[in-house]
Amino acid sequence: MKAILQEHYGTYEVLTMEETEKPQIQEGEVLVEVQAVSLNAPDWRLLSGKPLLMRLVSGIFRPKHRIRGTDLSGTVVEASPDCRNLKVGDEVYGDLSGAGFGAFAEYVAVKEMLLSLKPKNLSYLEAAALPMTSVTALQGLRQEGKLQQGEKVLILGASGGVGTLSLQLARALGAEVTAVTSISHIAQSMSLGAHHVLDYQETDFDRLEESYDLVLAVNGYYPFSTLGHLLSETGRVVLIGSSSVYQLMAASVLGGLLLGRKRESLKALLAKPRKEDLDYITSQVEHKNIKPVLYKEIPFQDIPEGLKELHKGHAGGKIVAWVKPQRL
Repeated sequence: MKAILQEHYGTYEVLTMEETEKPQIQEGEVLVEVQAVSLNAPDWRLLSGKPLLMRLVSGIFRPKHRIRGTDLSGTVVEASPDCRNLKVGDEVYGDLSGAGFGAFAEYVAVKEMLLSLKPKNLSYLEAAALPMTSVTALQGLRQEGKLQQGEKVLILGASGGVGTLSLQLARALGAEVTAVTSISHIAQSMSLGAHHVLDYQETDFDRLEESYDLVLAVNGYYPFSTLGHLLSETGRVVLIGSSSVYQLMAASVLGGLLLGRKRESLKALLAKPRKEDLDYITSQVEHKNIKPVLYKEIPFQDIPEGLKELHKGHAGGKIVAWVKPQRL
């Protein structure tokens, strides 16, 4: 089978498409014929092996996992006898970041507990755009953000993969949503259901008079003083991403003390794949409460170039790649 391999640390240029052995399923696993994949921040962050501390997990001298890729959608073509929830022919999707990656391949062996049935109203390409970003958005809003119906939410970075889904999920959960994005994505945010939209280049957040019950910082960098200024008396901040690793580390250790508030008022989210959360996403998609936003569709062999583009930032949605275009 063909797969995108990483034998060494470096830039996107270390990735090559090679022929490699088709995986064999073990107990509790299914073999998925991959139809489509999407590109996520961890896919490019793990390329360089930096910071060096990360190599304690990813491999000291070279990558522990040769086949990259987090999100996939595909078809079950083989199932071990002890599988109870999935069978041959099922259309599935999921996030492999907690199980050694491996999505950038024509076939992958996966524990059935990591997969959910693909939403019936989505193509393989559309479904592949959802697992990591949608579950991250959901956990940021519901698990860490404790979002309640009627609350006011500010989403800093509302145009990327996590941002577009955070916007839609917050709206579906009954919040009043203010999206912060660039001027080129204002129309997109409005079409996805934002009640208000702010241009991040034209807004002085330190002087903004509005306050929010939940601030979701998806990307970029905002000083702790600014984040604290944006909060209502009982407001919370959830950092999903930051251009500063040190900001995320400080938030993880000290929490809301950095804002001059209770520790629980500031959290740095470390999202984890959860089948229950992905099943919830499936139901929301099938009820047409949320939808994936595709920025670009590319062929399988162009994944390295796609990661290069993703690393630059400013994508208005997800970059997705088809592995088996004839079956989409």
